[in-house]
Amino acid sequence: MQKRGVGSPSLSLCVRVVMSMRTRCLVKKKTAQAFRLRSGQALTGLFVCLWLMIAAPGLAFADKVSLRLADNVWSSELIDELRGTLPDESKPQTGFEAQRQAKRAAESLRTELNTRGYYDPSIKTLVDTEDGFQPIVTIDPGRKFTLESLTVDFLGDAPLDNDAQAARDAVKLNPGDAAIPAEVINQETLITTLLQTEGYPFARAEERQIIGDREAGTLAITYQIDSGPRVRFGDVEYSGEFRTKTSYLNKLIPFERGELYDPAALALYRGWIDETRLFSVSTARLAEEPVAVDEDGTQTRNVVVTLVEKKRHTLEAGISLSTDKGVGVTSELTRRNFTRRGDLLVGSFDISEPEQTLDLEWRRPNEFGYGRGLVFGAELTNEDTDAYERQAFTLRAGYDVREDHRFTYGYGVQAGLVREQDEFGERDLQLIGAYGQASLDRADSVLNATKGWKLDGRIEPSASFGGDETQFVRSVAQIRGYYPVTEDRRLVLAGRLKVGTVFGGDLESLPSASRFFAGGGGSVRGYAYQAIGPRSADATPTGGRSLVETAFEARWQVRPKIGVVGFIDAGSVGTREGPGFSDLRTGAGFGVRYDTVAGPLRVDVGIPLDKQEYDEDFQIYISLGQAF
Repeated sequence: MQKRGVGSPSLSLCVRVVMSMRTRCLVKKKTAQAFRLRSGQALTGLFVCLWLMIAAPGLAFADKVSLRLADNVWSSELIDELRGTLPDESKPQTGFEAQRQAKRAAESLRTELNTRGYYDPSIKTLVDTEDGFQPIVTIDPGRKFTLESLTVDFLGDAPLDNDAQAARDAVKLNPGDAAIPAEVINQETLITTLLQTEGYPFARAEERQIIGDREAGTLAITYQIDSGPRVRFGDVEYSGEFRTKTSYLNKLIPFERGELYDPAALALYRGWIDETRLFSVSTARLAEEPVAVDEDGTQTRNVVVTLVEKKRHTLEAGISLSTDKGVGVTSELTRRNFTRRGDLLVGSFDISEPEQTLDLEWRRPNEFGYGRGLVFGAELTNEDTDAYERQAFTLRAGYDVREDHRFTYGYGVQAGLVREQDEFGERDLQLIGAYGQASLDRADSVLNATKGWKLDGRIEPSASFGGDETQFVRSVAQIRGYYPVTEDRRLVLAGRLKVGTVFGGDLESLPSASRFFAGGGGSVRGYAYQAIGPRSADATPTGGRSLVETAFEARWQVRPKIGVVGFIDAGSVGTREGPGFSDLRTGAGFGVRYDTVAGPLRVDVGIPLDKQEYDEDFQIYISLGQAF
């Protein structure tokens, strides 16, 4: 490297920076004192190598290091940001220590000015010994460099003419714009990204060239791009250890053979394979060698998919405890790839003092392409609550659609045999009906949301036979929201509103499970299970035809794994079809949360604020997961 007169001290610094950033700098003599730089691939190594030194009128800037500015063009915002770059130093005790502090501050300031397009700052350091040892840095930022020109050159075989022109058009900076390193480097990224989306998967940026003119304060930039071959998708090849049928996996492919390569399509394919949750290892990439080459040089490459299947069986279990429902145990056994078509056979058993349920579900996701699947289920239930005794056997079949991880919906049919006894008598019923449901999730977490919202709803038109024949439509909708009060999300406000109604049929003719009840750990805390709502003359809960529930929580994460919660819940169950607030019951309390890998462990203590003679003084709920 040539050294250049007065500039030699700054050039020696340039060499040091260049070596750390893998950037090669070349300074040549040229009219108007121009210099030429060649930078390597490293993004952060652009435009360093120009330094000068001058003194200027002073302005006290920091407690330990003073900054003196050359003129009055400095904005207060820039001054504040420069102040933030200064190292945190203790008061120097010697002149040598003060000089080292000044040099460290100068290097930080020079780097910050470079990022703003000032590549020729003049910087001096000195020590004022009049009152101890005061390090001082004086700065003249010099001229803010602008762009003289931006050129895109292609190395090797250039892309097709239209694609080459599109790559040049991707550069949004213009001559005369400020030469900000991050913005100039970003243009290079835009070029390669555009080429990749146009079918050039191996497009990359090579060593860019920069020619600068100190006196004019301009830079001429040439991007050197290697586009690589244009590629079309070929066949999909599978390898690895798996039992899943390739005919099922082929339904997940989001591209056709012969389509131009698209990185988004390949990434989508990887994501859809991951979402099956069948594999512990899954990769999808282009083959190393093409299987065909067109006349224009476009290659056809197969996609190589490597898979390793997970264990086929998973057993999960959970436990809950509350003063209203006693001890509850939940267990679930999942058999993956039951028919080797990505399906799941799930058996679950829930048992608590008032309710026992055995459910068997066969899920066939992606049966009709990604996100379009079938679900079949059978359920056997026994309930013995204060409101009713009920035994039921239900069959169901449905079509589920997953548009993305945010929006799902489905519909289907169901039928059941029910024997029940409640305040209105004993009867055997046959139920047939349909259902439709949808869910929209805009929250940041499934297990413990701190921001966003969730909306879900379900509608069930049904007909009941065997007792008083009746037709009715039951519908429920719920919205939940989460708002972080602090930036670190340690304090979160959460709210819930649930509304339900049954149209058609008299209250006494409705099946007990189709009526609404409120109260309990998942409803209105502070009240027992099914304690809120209309009652008979002997205080037996009868349920209602409408429901309103609302809840508000303030969640405070006091330690990394421990949180506390204050809450207030309210609910009303009415005998009319339209929801109302005529008999609103309110509960309040506090809780503790302990974060586990399966979600927060929840302990809540609720107190009824509208206590009736049949209500306890408080209720305690222990379970896994937030209340909502």
